[in-house]
Amino acid sequence: MEPEHSKSRGSLALTLLGLVWFFGTLVLGYMGLYYGMAFMGPSRDGDLAQMLIYVALGLGGGAPVVGLIAARLLNNKGGTWFYGLVVLAMVLFVIFAAYQYKSRSNHIYKEDPPVCTAPPERAQGVPGC
Repeated sequence: MEPEHSKSRGSLALTLLGLVWFFGTLVLGYMGLYYGMAFMGPSRDGDLAQMLIYVALGLGGGAPVVGLIAARLLNNKGGTWFYGLVVLAMVLFVIFAAYQYKSRSNHIYKEDPPVCTAPPERAQGVPGC
């Protein structure tokens, strides 16, 4: 018989992934904003800022999915719950953001086209005729 392990399988790796995900996304996002935004004058380095923001978005969205897959493969119940809830929250956020975008685009004010109310003999030059 094998001895029972008191720790979950892969808990250290999943914890490290969570720390890299959380702090890495924050640091990369901050650096992207630091290099891209300038209150006076031109930005410090626009291309570097854009690349850092894309990497932060990739890490922020990709690490929880990788963590969920790894936790499922390692049969780590706590990791599966944690990363599953994070992925669920991200999916709900994307759905909510898409819904907000869709609902805002429906409320754009559009002026009705002018309607011709002049008699036919006076229609020359009247808007809508």
